[in-house]
Amino acid sequence: MHVVVGGAHNGKRAYVRELIGTDEDYLFADRPEMIDALPDCEKVVVANIEEWLLQTKLSEAEAISHILKITEGREVIFILTDIGRGIVPMDAEQRRVRDACGRLYQRLFREANVVTRVWYGLPQTLKKRGE
Repeated sequence: MHVVVGGAHNGKRAYVRELIGTDEDYLFADRPEMIDALPDCEKVVVANIEEWLLQTKLSEAEAISHILKITEGREVIFILTDIGRGIVPMDAEQRRVRDACGRLYQRLFREANVVTRVWYGLPQTLKKRGE
């Protein structure tokens, strides 16, 4: 599992597209309904988990289990938007999603073989297991 994280519009997708090159076997699952029922494929890029968390009726624990289960046995690249910095939202639901994202991200970072932060188009490897 490879996790790519960074702020909004910081070049995460461009980095991933460069990373996978012309490998057309990758499915881009970037809509909430795709995350709910991920099609059968070996290679997948999962994006917009924040939006999915906002819409899902699953509890936080169930949501984390669901994400880990649907990506098990696949070559997965997660594109995660860092929403944990800046102003704390006044809306309780927005705070809940922000907090849930933080805990989900921690779990994904622990499980990942590679974690890359993209900061304004510059990739920085935070973790690389197996070398």
